[in-house]
Amino acid sequence: MALFNRSLGAFVILMVLWSASPAVLSTPTKPHAPIVPATFEACAGPAVPDAPAAPAVSDCHRVALDLAASRDHDRAIAVLSRLFEREPLNAEVATSLAREQETGRKDVVQALRMYHEALYAAPGYPAALLGLGTHWKGRGESLIAERYFARGARENPDQPVFKVRLAEVMMEGGRPAEAAPILQDVVARWPASGEAEDARRLLSRTNLARP
Repeated sequence: MALFNRSLGAFVILMVLWSASPAVLSTPTKPHAPIVPATFEACAGPAVPDAPAAPAVSDCHRVALDLAASRDHDRAIAVLSRLFEREPLNAEVATSLAREQETGRKDVVQALRMYHEALYAAPGYPAALLGLGTHWKGRGESLIAERYFARGARENPDQPVFKVRLAEVMMEGGRPAEAAPILQDVVARWPASGEAEDARRLLSRTNLARP
């Protein structure tokens, strides 16, 4: 009985201590790092020792895309350049930076470099291959564009856009007979897609071209 009373007394004392000062009995935790809002200043600014951590790359990427959509290319490039410094193997960031350098500053050399940085980070990355193919097609280099579209179709067989672009380049080069089977494959495999609509349109042109 005495043992029971001593145990009961110890339990009561423990509960009083816990209710009076929970921190005494709990495991101390580290303070959370402050959340930095994803603004242009927070995303584009240089790293400062002892400053709060920069916003997440994904949040800053959205800031850059919003700036690009509003045609604020210089600030979009500033954010994307900072993100590339933080994550040089982020293919999505590298491709976005390539697009902005090409459409905003018309810096073709840097744009091509960043597209290839994206492919180095993620071989076969669809957006980079599509960007390179579109770039060379726009400059009238159909054979180079064809190689990138063909590579995209080969390395991303589930994305019909590459087949459509490849067939389009072939048709512009006077090879509708080679393009037709590629377009027919797109219509058969992805009948309800926007690419299938494009393929049907191009197929109608191949039919008109027949003697």
